[in-house]
Amino acid sequence: MEVPPEKIYDLFNHCFDFAKSMLQEAGMFYPFGAVLTPDLEMKAVGADLGDAQPEPSAVYQLLSQTFSEQAQQGEIAASALACDVNIPEKLESPVPDGLRVHLESSGMSRYVYVPYQIEADEADESARIVTFLDPITVDLQPHIF
Repeated sequence: MEVPPEKIYDLFNHCFDFAKSMLQEAGMFYPFGAVLTPDLEMKAVGADLGDAQPEPSAVYQLLSQTFSEQAQQGEIAASALACDVNIPEKLESPVPDGLRVHLESSGMSRYVYVPYQIEADEADESARIVTFLDPITVDLQPHIF
């Protein structure tokens, strides 16, 4: 099933907005995602490993495996998997910290890295100011579909 580009963009925007909110509140976030059903309805997805502070890689692997199983069973048309990463040096990002969203549907698989910087808010010591820089896209082989 070919997914319209605007629906893929909606998945990305959901991940971007939620990551931004978490970075502002906590300065970090655990992997999370979103999927499109075959009817192109978006659903937010998280994972609970039963641990208050799970390893982010374990959360990511669980979500990736779940999305792959759902894709094979025809339960989803597209997926977005977001995580907090150090951007690979070869991508020449101006800063090392980044949001990475793995967008995938049948015939399309890509990482979108969005570098960010976090600064303390001088007016509110408990708040953070998150500045996102220009995204970097990397096409890759499918992992889920």
